[in-house]
Amino acid sequence: MPKEERTERPSPAGPARPPDQSWAEGAEAVGAAESALPYEPTTGAEPANRVGGSGPVAGTTATAAARTRTVTTPPAARSKTGTAPPATSPDSASTTAARDSADATTPARTGGDAPASGPSGWTAQASTRAPQPAGTSTSTGAPQPAGAGTPASADAPARPAPRPGPARTGGRTRHTVAVLGAHLGGGMLAAILARSGIDVVLVDSPHDATTPAGETTVPYTAEVFELLARRYGVPELSALGHFGQLPAEVRRTSGVKSSIGFVYARPGAPVRPHQVVQFNVPSEHGESHLYRPDVEAWVHRLAAGHGAKVPQGRPVFTEVRGEAGDFTIELADGSEVGAAFVVDMSGPDAPMLRRLGPDPALRPLRHSSRVLTAHLRGVRPLERRVDPGEGGTPWTGGTTQVVFPGGWIQLVPFGDDRTGETALTSVAVSLDAKLWPQRSASAEEDFQQLIRQFPDLQWQFAQATAVRPWTGSEPWQYGANTAAGDGFVVLDRSAVRCDFTLSRDVTLTAELVHEAAAHLIAAADSGDWSVERFRPLESFQAALIEHGDRLLRTALTATTDFRLWNAFCRVWLLHSMFAALSLKRARNDALAAPGRADRWRELERYRGAGLWFPVYPGFVALFDDMDRLARQVADNRLAPGAAAERIFGQLRRASFVPPLFAFGDPTDRYYNFTPLKRVKVLLWAKRRAPHMVQRVLTRGATVLPDVER
Repeated sequence: MPKEERTERPSPAGPARPPDQSWAEGAEAVGAAESALPYEPTTGAEPANRVGGSGPVAGTTATAAARTRTVTTPPAARSKTGTAPPATSPDSASTTAARDSADATTPARTGGDAPASGPSGWTAQASTRAPQPAGTSTSTGAPQPAGAGTPASADAPARPAPRPGPARTGGRTRHTVAVLGAHLGGGMLAAILARSGIDVVLVDSPHDATTPAGETTVPYTAEVFELLARRYGVPELSALGHFGQLPAEVRRTSGVKSSIGFVYARPGAPVRPHQVVQFNVPSEHGESHLYRPDVEAWVHRLAAGHGAKVPQGRPVFTEVRGEAGDFTIELADGSEVGAAFVVDMSGPDAPMLRRLGPDPALRPLRHSSRVLTAHLRGVRPLERRVDPGEGGTPWTGGTTQVVFPGGWIQLVPFGDDRTGETALTSVAVSLDAKLWPQRSASAEEDFQQLIRQFPDLQWQFAQATAVRPWTGSEPWQYGANTAAGDGFVVLDRSAVRCDFTLSRDVTLTAELVHEAAAHLIAAADSGDWSVERFRPLESFQAALIEHGDRLLRTALTATTDFRLWNAFCRVWLLHSMFAALSLKRARNDALAAPGRADRWRELERYRGAGLWFPVYPGFVALFDDMDRLARQVADNRLAPGAAAERIFGQLRRASFVPPLFAFGDPTDRYYNFTPLKRVKVLLWAKRRAPHMVQRVLTRGATVLPDVER
């Protein structure tokens, strides 16, 4: 992929607004968004219809029966890539209340629980297989390690009858779906599809073990994992969001994340005590530092235990031949695997990318930095050098971001002993190439030259040695121009790569698995595997890529001044907290309505700011306004301190921000959500919060108490 030439974004046509008018626009946007919905709920409103009509809910008895149908289509009936509506993403510059208030009337995108209307494309050739016990689910029938068990939760759908198994042609097995990439995302998707009765084979990629990947979660990530477990009946996946439920061997090498801290550093000077921020969130889940090799090995066993096929010996694929309905995947050991449909999650040189047209398949994102990564031993605990402060906890208890103008270093300690000389620490560095140009061909030497400019970091890494070698890439970030092709889709690390900061990598993977599973299950139910069937999935992925790009661009701008970073990280935390609570509410509302064919519809419409479930519009407006202010700072039209004060002003004035959080006070740099504070927030929610905010902070409308978690 060619190196991106970074250029300054031009100012809008016409004279810039005076700062006071700019502030008024932001305040009006957030204020108008708050008034877009009634304070109390209305009754009798008819929800917008989903595109393509309604259909059976994924995992129900109706869909289980649908998946047992034998459907064949002659080759001539297979659809070819044709003209289709382009993938869309939200307008990153929009902060108008009209977009937020229009949410209630926007038609929902096609979801995974119903077949799309219109002519069907090619349909998978059905074949026969008998149900296999956990531990023998491989393409060759060779024993494989069993998963962690497959008990169905009380609200999980009953396991559907398997689709008729694969027919053998020329000595090779043809499956309905092949997932390329046996990492976290590929393993989760294969487990869900197999649990839903779809004949799926999980194939290793050459890059699974070598490509650096995200290793941290936040409460919102945990809620997406919980949604995957509950909606698709794979209860083990909830353990990824509940650290104590992970197998002992995974817990031993990973670690609990009890906090996220931000330490602001300046070249040539020690860290100033008042320029640190720390959020201690006693999550109900137990957020995690995921040691990916062990986590992905466990997820792979889980997929096999649920019935996903695994080539014996796990050879990596070398090539993909054929066409929609009849792909042949060549493996490194000389064997072959056949599949009717391919989900390519293998990496940036994914084989299916080359089939997406003559134009470049990947584009550099606007946030284009170079990234250095490694696993080190001997990293000294930062709290010995930089005092977390009276209200803080040791930095090694959680994820630490050392932030400086033009970049950041993320520190992720693993295991129980995080302060000893043998402790393992993941280090991920992201640098604006303009401010921090590459000075050495060696990624390790480049890192050493960087930390020499920061006294505290030079001390911290003085005795560190690499366990996983240093890697470097410039630019690191990319996004796919399109994702749906004739007989395949390109997802996750094949279609997007973002920074590891703020848990974006793991979170994005979980979100894409949730959306892709819904569409693939619906395609299996309807027999429609056409390109058009997967355009909504393509649009959804594009919207999340755009959101991540906006978030990281804003973060990079915020590094120019501690005051602006202090404001930015509070909006990010508020966004993450309420996204988690809102998703939990939407999930519980759906689970409390068993038998309703449209119960997952509220999780099928993109609403801006990376959110695809019901959320109070004020959150979207606040995020959009922060993005607008950051762009003004980047264009030298607004001072960083002025932008920070305007964001703090929004946080102080917004009726949906609990006053107890003190997010609008720049001097309150430690967030400790104690049990007493939790009670006070609940009292505030019941008495003063807008109704939609009240619903996500209280149990409220949930019918089944056992649904709450």
